[in-house]
Amino acid sequence: MTQYALLGAGVVAGSLLSAGITWPVRNYLLKQSTVQPISENAPEKHRLKHGTPTMGGISILLAILIAGSIMILTLPSKSDGKLLVLLLLTTFFGGVIGAVDDVGKVLGANNKAGLSERVKLLLQLAVSVLFVVGCRLMGHPVQSLISGLPFVIADGLAVVFITGFCNAVNFTDGLDSLLAGVSTVVALSLGVLLMMAPSIPILIGIYGVVGGATLGFLVWNAYPARIFMGDTGSLGLGMFFPAAALLSGQVWALVTCGAIFLLEIGSMMLQRYVFKYRRIRFGIDYAREHRVFRRAPLHHHFEECGLHEVQVVAVFVVFTTLCSFLSLLLGVG
Repeated sequence: MTQYALLGAGVVAGSLLSAGITWPVRNYLLKQSTVQPISENAPEKHRLKHGTPTMGGISILLAILIAGSIMILTLPSKSDGKLLVLLLLTTFFGGVIGAVDDVGKVLGANNKAGLSERVKLLLQLAVSVLFVVGCRLMGHPVQSLISGLPFVIADGLAVVFITGFCNAVNFTDGLDSLLAGVSTVVALSLGVLLMMAPSIPILIGIYGVVGGATLGFLVWNAYPARIFMGDTGSLGLGMFFPAAALLSGQVWALVTCGAIFLLEIGSMMLQRYVFKYRRIRFGIDYAREHRVFRRAPLHHHFEECGLHEVQVVAVFVVFTTLCSFLSLLLGVG
């Protein structure tokens, strides 16, 4: 099978599975009253979204796991199969962390009732460590972010990279079709880039599957969303992207194509720490009146500036597409 056929087959399989699975998943979640609590950080108009089922990321994960499992069974290389199993397990456990968080929010009827930030971070670190250690035990150490470092430091940086990027992807999930749309572009762009230097050819197919799974989910998640992916989907995707990039040697390609993820988490960190500094230095009233952004993360800031969320999503997807084209033109790896 040619590389283009591998990518295309992945897209078709992922999109059909995701779009098809989401229908029964949505019906089940509605019957169980698995309703998304609206975050206090979201603009007031998001209150109208109350009643929309969450945890739709289950269908994305199932599509990836089913299509990925079929790939593993048909692979001639056992070593590539083991690496793909490790990548799928990492994605799955990211989704499990998100599912536990989502269930807590639903049962508590509060967006803050899920896992605490500290517990979520520790669990993400644990999954990241298991992935990096697993790669080394299989004789395929992950790409060093900075060449020439001792392996202990290199692996430590890889763990931090996976965990940090996972949270960046998670913060991007806040508008109808935003994360699904951006993830589709990023996954397919990384798949095309990998064709230029296929270190692990089967990853081209799994990039196609992930791009197809998020594309299929858009059938249900496009504005006005009939289901949200929740942390189940965002943390699963958040684990997949950095782990796959480290396996394939595409760390800097991911940083370029997925620049919007970094802008989202950067806006959150800047908002939080500047607020804390100004609160200590000038008092709480001054800090509240002089925020860096009208609301964080970045997509909510643009909403507060008067853009409709459909416009915000369009801008972010176009921006991601341009970043991906730039990466393709420069041959960033």
